[in-house]
Amino acid sequence: MLAYIGATVSGRINASPEALWELVSDVERHPQIAGSGEVQAVTIRDGRPLRVGAVFESQQFMRGIHYVTANRVVIWEPPYRFAWRVGLPSAPGIAQIWSFTLRPEANGTRVTNGVALIYVLPTFFPFSLIRKKLAQGYANSMLPTLDNLARMVNAPPPTDIQVINEPPADLTAMLPPLIVPGATIVAALLAAAAGGMAMWRRWRRS
Repeated sequence: MLAYIGATVSGRINASPEALWELVSDVERHPQIAGSGEVQAVTIRDGRPLRVGAVFESQQFMRGIHYVTANRVVIWEPPYRFAWRVGLPSAPGIAQIWSFTLRPEANGTRVTNGVALIYVLPTFFPFSLIRKKLAQGYANSMLPTLDNLARMVNAPPPTDIQVINEPPADLTAMLPPLIVPGATIVAALLAAAAGGMAMWRRWRRS
């Protein structure tokens, strides 16, 4: 079985959804929010208010490399859900999808940060280990995001932290059916196998 790769982290923050929405929906403040530390600066194309279809560009710095992403808003439901799909300046919104979901909970807000990658892997061993390792890496980069949000609303550190090594279902629902990337993987494996057989036959004849 194939499945998309991603991760989901959540925690309860002692603040209202409206107060937290004011932060997560202000993409120009994402450099202070993002736990990965990769986001350096954000600008909104055309300077218009965000809505579904709007694009904002992000200056990124990862492992010594500077690059720019163009992110298209795919969910905009104030003050509860915001998601954007990463892309290139010439092709916005073609790669992974990130999201924030805010839900009232126990006199506070359950904040969920998730990501769905465009890559798929089989869910069985040994691919399951690779899936878990990749998901944990993304989860580890998102957990500090919850701490940053709590600090920015002058709240105590988040409580009841939950980590799921799978992407949010509402994000994977916006990606192509698994048969599409699955067929690509199968085609690549078949091509590799055919190439290996051809090389083996040449070696036998030589």
